[in-house]
Amino acid sequence: MAPRAVSGLPRANELLVSRDTTRASEVDEAHETISKLFCDHRLAPLASGGVEMSLRSAHDSGVGIDLLDYGGAVQIDVGKGLEHFHLVQIPLKGRATLQVGNALVESSPSVATVPPIEREFSMRWDAGVPTLICFVERERLRNVVQAVYGVEAERLQLGLHMQLDTQAGQDFLRALLEHHDVLERVTADSPYARRLSADLVLARLLNAVDNSVSRSLGGWTSGEASRPPRTDALVRRFEEAVDSGAAEGLTVLQIAERLGVPLRTLQSHVRAAKGTTPTAMLREAQLRRARILLEAADPQRETVTGIAQQAGFTHLGRFSTEYRRRFAESPTETLRR
Repeated sequence: MAPRAVSGLPRANELLVSRDTTRASEVDEAHETISKLFCDHRLAPLASGGVEMSLRSAHDSGVGIDLLDYGGAVQIDVGKGLEHFHLVQIPLKGRATLQVGNALVESSPSVATVPPIEREFSMRWDAGVPTLICFVERERLRNVVQAVYGVEAERLQLGLHMQLDTQAGQDFLRALLEHHDVLERVTADSPYARRLSADLVLARLLNAVDNSVSRSLGGWTSGEASRPPRTDALVRRFEEAVDSGAAEGLTVLQIAERLGVPLRTLQSHVRAAKGTTPTAMLREAQLRRARILLEAADPQRETVTGIAQQAGFTHLGRFSTEYRRRFAESPTETLRR
């Protein structure tokens, strides 16, 4: 599946359609609503028209997606900074700015802003700027840092912007929109599927935005990645674990934890020895497991969606595309054969 281009951002009316919309036409009411959701701040209209705020939200497993539009142009001042969570803010159209000290970041559909933790900042949103917001609990992201990098991140700091027109930015955006689809299917997906989807969003976030851990480990990881031998024992152990991991519904992070190594170490060894990634190897194992389940299933009692979830896939469209590419037939054709 090709990465979603930045120009393919969804329209506001396509997002969180199953969620109630909170509206406010008074500044005080809009301020109270957003303060409860995020943090205390100062909200001031920049034009005589005031605000016509609309908000839809879905939060689960420490990761949330919000769609916020103030209607009119506003300035937002946050005196103490964010404390317990990170935000990635993506204007679906129009422009906004983030100012932190002397640093000014202009955001657009190709540049997301990432407000800082524990530092004052201010934002200006133009009128008619519906904004897709990724909400991440601070502790939740620290846990993923521990799993990905193998280090603690008590003082994790993120850069102030994310380029969405890069490969890493597109990967993050695709993961975020797929997580949106998972949250919209809240009655169909298990808590495990939602957490797995959220983990992917956080891993993509760390890869797409400059952060203090990546910078501090730059020299160490480069040295560690210097061509492990092709008879790599760690890679052999991963190959032995990947099929059972797929059967148990494990993620690459969880398999790395079982092997007792940071994810970055596993990635560098697999890349050097196999020319691929642990994620690609796990996805291949999941596809093989899905085929076995489909071939053994009763089409009168089981569905492609249920079997895809058993095999570890959270996005049915992506599963169908990859399955057809791998086996030259659709999952439905396998199930009905």
